[in-house]
Amino acid sequence: MLIQKACRQDYKWIYQLYCASFPLAERKPFSRICRNCRNGRMEMWVIKENTAFLGFFVCAVYEEMVLIDYFAVIPSKRGKGVGGDALKLLSEVYPDYSIFLEIEPENEKAQNALQRVRRKNFYLRCGFQETGIKWNMYGVPMEVLCYQKQLSLNQCEKMYRYLYGRFWFLPIRRISCAHSQNSDIT
Repeated sequence: MLIQKACRQDYKWIYQLYCASFPLAERKPFSRICRNCRNGRMEMWVIKENTAFLGFFVCAVYEEMVLIDYFAVIPSKRGKGVGGDALKLLSEVYPDYSIFLEIEPENEKAQNALQRVRRKNFYLRCGFQETGIKWNMYGVPMEVLCYQKQLSLNQCEKMYRYLYGRFWFLPIRRISCAHSQNSDIT
């Protein structure tokens, strides 16, 4: 198995899995993702075995941080180690970076409560850790997990400012941060 930067021929597979794997409320317009890849703000990676498409990552890379904005594995390969192996490969591409992602927080009343617990447990097994940082991202509550390194609130905010700019940062609000770190975002 390998991960490699996506090319235009991969976009069809990525888009299909993207739409099937993420609820509409959590999806950015795919055209915006592609534009951000062209202008260097984001990167799309494909997960492959030989030539078979297994999944993808969409990442934002800034300074020494990597935000995994989207990550999905095709349904027939879930639960078979592909996701964990792919995350390890991505960490080898960015060994000195703080890699983080957002997940829906656990909520026993949520319609997808079991899926949320399973997703969080998967990431924790893969080496991610809780940061205590929670955001309301465009009306969707999200919890931030970081891979093997600590992530400060200021680093997280820096990434969002880089990725979304001041205009796009307005609908993103911090819900909580367990760490006592100062925010430089006003």
